[in-house]
Amino acid sequence: MDLGQIIRSHQQGDLTQAEAGYRAFLTAMPGHLQALQMLSLLLMQTRRPAEAADHFRQVAAAQPDSPDQWANYASLLRGAGRPEDAEYACRRALALAPAHVAGAYNLANLLAAPPPAGTGSPLESAAWYQRILAVVPDHKQARNNLEVLRRKEAGRLEVAACRVVALDPQSVRGHDALARLHQYRSGLLDWTPGKAMTLDLGLAVKAFDHLHRVQTVHPDEPGSLRLWLALALDLFQLGALDDRRLSWAARAAWRRLRGDPKDALAASIVGYHVYRRGRLTLASKLQMRFAARFADAELDGAGELGSWSMLRADDAFFERLPPLDSVIARLPEMTIVADLPEGSGPVIMVSGDEIYVRRFGPDLFRSIGECSPGASVVLNVVSPTPSLLGMLGEWRRLYPLSIGLSTEQPDFTAWSHAQRVTYYACARFIRVQQWHRHLGRPLILIDLDATTRSDLRLLAAETAGFDLGILHDRRRRGPFREVPVGFVYYNDTPLAGQYLATVAAYIGHFLLEGRPQWMLDQTAHLAALDWLGRHRPDLRIHRYDFQNFPHCAFIGEK
Repeated sequence: MDLGQIIRSHQQGDLTQAEAGYRAFLTAMPGHLQALQMLSLLLMQTRRPAEAADHFRQVAAAQPDSPDQWANYASLLRGAGRPEDAEYACRRALALAPAHVAGAYNLANLLAAPPPAGTGSPLESAAWYQRILAVVPDHKQARNNLEVLRRKEAGRLEVAACRVVALDPQSVRGHDALARLHQYRSGLLDWTPGKAMTLDLGLAVKAFDHLHRVQTVHPDEPGSLRLWLALALDLFQLGALDDRRLSWAARAAWRRLRGDPKDALAASIVGYHVYRRGRLTLASKLQMRFAARFADAELDGAGELGSWSMLRADDAFFERLPPLDSVIARLPEMTIVADLPEGSGPVIMVSGDEIYVRRFGPDLFRSIGECSPGASVVLNVVSPTPSLLGMLGEWRRLYPLSIGLSTEQPDFTAWSHAQRVTYYACARFIRVQQWHRHLGRPLILIDLDATTRSDLRLLAAETAGFDLGILHDRRRRGPFREVPVGFVYYNDTPLAGQYLATVAAYIGHFLLEGRPQWMLDQTAHLAALDWLGRHRPDLRIHRYDFQNFPHCAFIGEK
């Protein structure tokens, strides 16, 4: 009797003939494993799970050291309505191979289901789904099932985890489960920097504290350490991680770096901790030393390391910066197409590429015209077309503003989209410096995608006696976010000119290196403030609270 022919009949859909063939084959050759497996499959296909499990029991018994067979047997037992036996088979598979994905997935599904289909243990089920995702992060079924479990059973999961912690306050499993539940309910799992969404940061901090308890009981426990450090980074970037909690994470990050010297997440946590302690120069040196462990090609995929690579706060770096005029000479030329008439009041300046100008320019110019009629505005456009220049003529007719215009035509050949966008954001401060020097008047830089809420010219009275007016994020979310540059007021003083020239030279250095990173513009402003603050303590700064700045409305992350 040809088993291959029987299997072909099975595959072709002739199930009656195939079943008869398998049974006849097993009568002639009792215990043949492949025939038993195929007959069990056929019986499941024809909705006879109990009989399928009975036949497959012989396969598992014949191969007691095979985790695959125990995992398959568990699936059949669950289908046969025997959840206790199915759980035993799953645990046998996992005892043989603790990272066995099919066994863990079967067990998680069994534990998630309420009786009589399963055992009704959602807390343990969630833990097994998490173990699967730690081994296979793109396991879609496990991720989807965990999502459904958390959504439907959130209350039961939390009650069960709280009960575990109440019975044993040092329970790693209980604290880990509560942490993951709180993080899920906080909305933080769906958040990325720059994404606007409603978050419950109180729950996220609770999740952090539960993971801290896990680390206290079991230092560097691998299942939760990286989750804890990643959560610390998210909370830090959101301004919700206080200095005490940051120090806890930093100590663990230092230990992590001793085990893996190229862990960019751990290095970022260490850098942020040093920054929070007011040691910007030391933070810069530490990150430079860390970045030296990576090849250039690796830096792009090293998370926060790209932003850290833009921070230079040491005296040697600033002393090596070339004169600004030599930097400008190597950059695309800025051409003043339409100058402004002479005056003494502050000038508002915006800059961007043509796409951004067309998208956001009308709303911004309308708001300036309504709040500041008669104001002088400078627009710098990267690579404009003749049609855009025609649109500017229409704006002059529509809005009661005096509009100056400059243009530049950079060669972006071989530049990525991210590098081009970074150029638009950063090179504008070099153009601000050129216009500031050209006009000899206070200059207010605002984001092109902002709108104004008041007459910005009135800020001249507030900033009288100061060199700069800057936004300051009191949450201290890192050297890339402390000084949001959606608004900057540069007064017409020598120190303001020196500061702006330093920022422009700093940015020009990285643009000419060819590896600019996002947030270079904000990093440059803080680094220049730090350096000049040490060398020119007479620099006078008016700091506006970023979170309560009433004069402009911004979009996006700053």
